[in-house]
Amino acid sequence: MVDLTVLHATVITLDKQRRVIEDGGIAVEGRTIVGVAESDEIISKYGEGRDSIDASGMLAIPGLINAHTHMFQDLLRGLGDDMELMGWLRHMLYPVSQALTDEDVYAGALLGCAEMIKTGTTFVVDNHHINTSEGAISNVARAIEETGIKGMIARGMKIKTKRCEKWGLPDYLFQYDFDEEVKLAEKLIKRWHGAASGRIQVCPAPVAIYSTGPELLREAKRISDKFEVPIHTHIAESPAEVESTLEDYGKREVELLNEIGVLCPRFHVVHAIWLDDREIGMLAEKGANVVHCPVSNMIIASGVAKVPKMLKSGINVALATDGPASNHNQDMMGVLKTTALLHKVATLDPLAIRCENVLEMATLGGARALGLEHEIGSLEAGKKADITLIDLRKPHIAPVHRAISALVYCAMGSDVDTVIIDGKVVMRGRKLLTIDEEEAMSKAEGVADELVERSKIGHLKRRDWPR
Repeated sequence: MVDLTVLHATVITLDKQRRVIEDGGIAVEGRTIVGVAESDEIISKYGEGRDSIDASGMLAIPGLINAHTHMFQDLLRGLGDDMELMGWLRHMLYPVSQALTDEDVYAGALLGCAEMIKTGTTFVVDNHHINTSEGAISNVARAIEETGIKGMIARGMKIKTKRCEKWGLPDYLFQYDFDEEVKLAEKLIKRWHGAASGRIQVCPAPVAIYSTGPELLREAKRISDKFEVPIHTHIAESPAEVESTLEDYGKREVELLNEIGVLCPRFHVVHAIWLDDREIGMLAEKGANVVHCPVSNMIIASGVAKVPKMLKSGINVALATDGPASNHNQDMMGVLKTTALLHKVATLDPLAIRCENVLEMATLGGARALGLEHEIGSLEAGKKADITLIDLRKPHIAPVHRAISALVYCAMGSDVDTVIIDGKVVMRGRKLLTIDEEEAMSKAEGVADELVERSKIGHLKRRDWPR
């Protein structure tokens, strides 16, 4: 008898045949899926299991992968509204960076992990790039470990470059010099990568070209090669970044990355909005990954990435929420619909991106970017049991004619009923089973008010109604 079965669900497997199984079942032994078939076959072969979930009326999908966020920003929701990127950084995020404590980081990460589990995410890439101390990163790891989610901590790396000086960026943004950044990055990978039975991973994340320069990017690539982990970097999020790179180095951003030899299948190009066709070709040639953050790109009015063209070029694209200070939540279910709609209207082509493409980006796309496609991203025997169950018996979803359409265009994060990670049920009937949800919210609310006061950005909470 197996440890767990999920029975009577509609199962979207995302296996090579892209099977969708009506009245489907999943058998789990330990942390691993051992069978995916019709429910009768699962029961006949494995029994009902030591624990069994009756998923009648539910949709079973691979756990969603949020490939880029900043969980500490849970403490800053709504404060950065109606600003373009550079203003958002200068007037909201930079002041917070000198006030964010290790304990603040823990409170934000704990709430963020809870939020994502409750909306169907089983793996998160947390790009933590302010207060990147050993204590802060360890507190992100602590939150991941306690909640039961899987996480890649993409630890931000930055130094004060000539461009930072030219833009007048304050000294307090730069905690460490070049050598200290490199040393701490390696130390934290050694300390945390593979912890919590492999649920916690760590990688270097040079913040952006303007705040790293080529040498720190090369060091990140060396670290990536040494430990076989990704490199995670903001690229071409705004015209200002592209223009500054052209001015400083005589090349566009991806051209520079290609010239210095850091583009590779482990490289994550986050945002990738302001790329030309030649740069898209370079990414495809080198096998680099794009992480698409449509909601934050829309809220900050950064632009629209050429995702349909990237997909046609063979580039692997993963999906992400980005941080709650520029998205306002970390609900990957909402990102599914937004992605499809954005690219249909941006191209005036209803076939530009279909609902099937969107789900693939949010599962297999993320898995490939992480180098974990052999472990996660689909529901099939031999892969880790990361499973999200969505209740389709809702007035805004029923009747269901096409399960994939119902998932992408009708369902919401609040429709996620049960989440299984590494074979462990971490949420059942919308109740978190690993931490006290109310306590996590109360803790975050308390530290958020204090953080805003210390950062002297309380005026962002009080704005006149526009006339």
